[in-house]
Amino acid sequence: MSSATDPLAHFQAQGELLIARIVSRDDLQLAPALISKAAATRLRQGLRALEAYVRRVLFCLALALEPGLKPDNCPRNPRERVPDPDRRSGFKLFTGERDCLDFADFHDPWADPKPRPPHGKPVLAAPLLDRLNTLKTLLENPIERARRLAFHLARYRPGWLFAPGQNADVPTRWGTELSATFTAMGHQIVAASKARPPPIGPRPVKPPRIRRL
Repeated sequence: MSSATDPLAHFQAQGELLIARIVSRDDLQLAPALISKAAATRLRQGLRALEAYVRRVLFCLALALEPGLKPDNCPRNPRERVPDPDRRSGFKLFTGERDCLDFADFHDPWADPKPRPPHGKPVLAAPLLDRLNTLKTLLENPIERARRLAFHLARYRPGWLFAPGQNADVPTRWGTELSATFTAMGHQIVAASKARPPPIGPRPVKPPRIRRL
């Protein structure tokens, strides 16, 4: 790696290169209002690769931050609704069953190729570009999101962890060093999860109170 002393800088540099490759394939830096169906497909493939990459970056940072956490064990009121900033971004870190192979999508290499559908109508680019900008912003400033993830892992997910994106589409065509970094982050997540500190447990809940006599 080019930044052995600063892994985060290396992760961000490789992520920026991935974003540049996604944007440059169809001149998305011009922020077009409409793109072709083929360009939208390529953009979605790039977004899936970028999402898988950002997930592993956040897990690596969260596991590195977990030993130094100072939990706030003040009793909380379960009726209080605290706004969740992660819900607004729409970027989920726990993909669940999507990390498992789906044999329903298995394609026989010896089967007859399916006919290609005719060219469809242009696709609105704004939702996809907004998603790309959200991931770019998160990659530029990942510490706060990684800290929230570290607290979540320490409170609710003890034990070993599997690296997210086991079957994510981050092939070498996005870059040999990027693909190697993605694989290395997976091994780092598994190794770091085996040396995690004891869980801190969920925050205590306030006892019931008499509100009316």
